[in-house]
This record gives sequence, C-alpha cells and structure tokens, in this order.
Amino acid sequence: MAEYVHQPITGPQAFRETGTAAVESQAALLLLLGRQLRGDDQALAARAAAADMSAAIEAVPSDDLAQFPVPRLRPSRDRVGVTLVETRLAERFGARIVRRATIPQEERPDVLGDLAQTLFERSEPVAAAELMEASLRSPDELTRVAAAAAYFELSTRPKRLITILVRGTRSEDTLVQTVAATALARIAPEHPRLRQMTRAKTARSAGETSHSAWLVHGTFARSHEWWQPGGSFHSYLRDNVRSDLYAAGDRFEWSGGYSDAARDVGARDLRTWVENRNLQGLDLFGHSHGANVIMQATKFGLRAGALVLLSCPVHVPKYLPDFGRTTKVVSIRVHLDLVILADRGGQRFRHPQIHENVLPIWFDHGASHNPEVWRDNNVPAML
Repeated sequence: MAEYVHQPITGPQAFRETGTAAVESQAALLLLLGRQLRGDDQALAARAAAADMSAAIEAVPSDDLAQFPVPRLRPSRDRVGVTLVETRLAERFGARIVRRATIPQEERPDVLGDLAQTLFERSEPVAAAELMEASLRSPDELTRVAAAAAYFELSTRPKRLITILVRGTRSEDTLVQTVAATALARIAPEHPRLRQMTRAKTARSAGETSHSAWLVHGTFARSHEWWQPGGSFHSYLRDNVRSDLYAAGDRFEWSGGYSDAARDVGARDLRTWVENRNLQGLDLFGHSHGANVIMQATKFGLRAGALVLLSCPVHVPKYLPDFGRTTKVVSIRVHLDLVILADRGGQRFRHPQIHENVLPIWFDHGASHNPEVWRDNNVPAML
C-alpha cells in the first residue's frame, strides 16, 4: 500500500525532518503560504458570495488548520526581488546556498528549518519568500514543486519556476506529478507539456455492458489505468462495491483538460453518452475535476442516480449539481489535499445536500481511489 500520512508534522519541525510525513507537510505549508499571499480564499469567498452561496464552501477547513497551524499572511500583489532574497540568504547561511542547485540533506534542517522558524516568528512576505527560494533547492522534489507553485506570483524571476514544474510533471511519483501539472496549468495553461499529458495512451480490457454505474477520471488522468475497465480501482469497485459498474468497450472518457471549457465539453459529452445508451439514472463516481464534470452534466440535463465525488476541488457556484436530477451526493476526501491546494480551489463543501466524509489521511489526492484505503476505512459504508 502507498505510504500515507495519518499525522502531519507541524511548524518548522517539518523542515527539520525527513520522510513522507515531513516532505508532504513541507509542501502543504508552502502551498498554503502561496494561497494566502495570492488571496485565493478571498477570491473563492467572493465568487460564492456573489451567488449567495457563501455557506456552501470551506476553502481551508478550520479543523485542519487547528491541527496544522500556518503563519497568517495578508494578500500581497507586490513581488519580492530575488536579488534581495538571495542576498539575505547569503548573509545568513553563506554564499554557497545561492550558488548550489541543491542543499545537501545534512544541511537542510539548519537552513530550511531555521527559515521556517523565522517565518513562524515573523509573519512577513519576505520571510515567506526566503523559505520558498531556499525550498527550490530542497533535495525533495515535492518540496521544490510546491515552492515553485507558491512562489510564482511573488518572485521577480518566475520563468525558472515553470522549469521546475515541467520537470515535476515527469516525476514517477504520482503526487509530485499531479501537483506539478495542476500548478503548471494554473500559471501557464497553454504549455505544450499539458497537451502531452491529456493524450489517451492506454486501452484496458472490456467487459460486459452494465446499466447502473460508471467511473469518471479527473484532470490529466485519461491515460491512467486505475479508472479503466480492468484497472485497479475499477476492478475493486466492480468486485466489491458495484458489480454492475459499466465495463464495456464503448466506455465514456473525456479529455482531462484543465479548464472550465474542457469540463463543460466533457459534461455535455457525458450526457450524450448516457442518453445514447438509455442509461438515465446511472450512479456516477468522479475523481478530482472528473467529479465536477459529473456535477456539471446534471446542469446540462443529465438525469443521474447517486453522485460520488472523490477528492473534488470545490469551485462554487460554477460546480454544483442540479440536485433535482440526482438522488444523492456523497463527497470523500482527505485533509488538506495538496492537489486542491495547487488548484486554488476549496477543500470541502458545506452544503446540506452534499454528504462530506473526510478520511483519516492527509495531503494525498489519489488516496480516495486506492482500493486498500477503501477497504481499511470501510468507504463503501459512506455511500
């Protein structure tokens, strides 16, 4: 089973330790700093308020922040000069830190840990910039990617950050790859690497046609095996949860593109796909922005059964279902999802007709479609 974090490492200590919990905690802190400096949560709240839906979204849950405190920073549109930041780092740690591509593992606690300590003591944009700049030199790729994502609007040299994100999209680690791709799509939506990532590459084996449930993949996941007939999560659902899960060769898939337009096209195509097969009332499982595709499809006229939203980024009012065209909506997610932080969306719904379930796992966007997570946490009972 993948290694998941059940207890985050808080504060500067995250930057002084090694291992999965430390690195993912570092990434979460960096991404949360970026959100604050950009004013992401205020933007989400304003969009929800304009539609009189302020109560329907919790951008960053207060109970998560109680367990994972973050320095409070005001939104700032001012970029911090890289020369200034590098000068301050050199004065504190020596000129080598600026020249090095990577901070040696044995020096990381003294450098990143001390910078994080300063930030917690003095909540200032320049202190955040120093931690982000130094984190670009971390030996851990997830930390580098999170720093690049958080630093883009703050740094006076943003182009080098795109290079880090593009490199991250080629990581063999799925979480690193997805955080990097999501952040890249936010800041450079026309980058050719993103088009490469939405090409279909895999065709799994087909089974018999069924008429009751289907699984919809998320952004950049069109070529991944887990959602396709014969894939790991599809097989788990079919064998243990929904024996009637659709598995025929004419399965539905969408582009997986990172845009409202791509999701709208996917939603309309899903409605047409269902209608052409006379599958109205189909229960739909959707992961990430695939969950937003299935919700949007109900707004475009699809009559569905239950909607199961797995690790869904919350963007209210754009993405909510037509509750009159579905029988039930269930959301399953983790604490402080790193990909949703990079997406700049909300972490949870706060809607009386959406049943939220938070797994005892932190940070990992893909945990919600892991068969072992479903077994260990009795997720079927949440549906």
